[in-house]
Amino acid sequence: MGPGIAFGKKKKDPVDPSKIEKMFIPSFENAEQFKEILTTTPLDIIDLSEQIISYAEGELKTPFHDYIHVSLTDHLAHAVRLAREELVVHNRLAEEIRLLYTAEYQIGEWSVAHIEKKLAVSLPKEEAANIALHLYNARQQHPNMATALQTATLLNELREQIEAFFGQTIETTSMTYYRFFTHMKLVLARIEQGQTLHDMDDVILSAVQTRYTDAFRCAENMAAWLEQELQTTVPISEVGYMALHVERIRPDFERSKSYENL
Repeated sequence: MGPGIAFGKKKKDPVDPSKIEKMFIPSFENAEQFKEILTTTPLDIIDLSEQIISYAEGELKTPFHDYIHVSLTDHLAHAVRLAREELVVHNRLAEEIRLLYTAEYQIGEWSVAHIEKKLAVSLPKEEAANIALHLYNARQQHPNMATALQTATLLNELREQIEAFFGQTIETTSMTYYRFFTHMKLVLARIEQGQTLHDMDDVILSAVQTRYTDAFRCAENMAAWLEQELQTTVPISEVGYMALHVERIRPDFERSKSYENL
């Protein structure tokens, strides 16, 4: 996408219809917001935002809710401004977003590299996660950033609880952690949809409690927190499955400097 057809023109100058490559007509609810974006945001940011949206639509093979033209453009303008002022705002949910919304995160990484190349700015690595969230929400019929953030926040909290319990840091790129992450993502989805959680044979459950005492205690703490946070009941069999996953993670722990003096 090149400069807009009004680039270099003055008010009431004629426009050549043959040069129109793409039109964006915002819905009534977003018209005023998009108008404000156009009048307050640098043209290069708007152009980059549209390039990213076009690239994402092609990669994901899906149209976006038109609000993305407002939300992403506004976000990028803010992110670039902070980068130029050398102010770094970290996203503590970046790892969870990377695992939850893989396709969008990969586009976010492409977007960061594209922006840095075009504008000669240095963006924090976590910016890929921020862009991924905007893209994910724009794919939904009713965009709701809070819903996507809640899932990422819950999974981040569970990871931090395991790290605090054992005083070590989880290697989030390991396959064992990915299995745990996938399991807990499905558990949260079942809770949200009111579906039955996993069942476990009593003999196996007893063996897990006896053999993996620490992991089971950690899983019990996590389950209790989920029950309070989501106003639900986590059956003891699900605690057993969580304990198995926690135990599998332990060989991949990396000693965390932040816990060395505990």
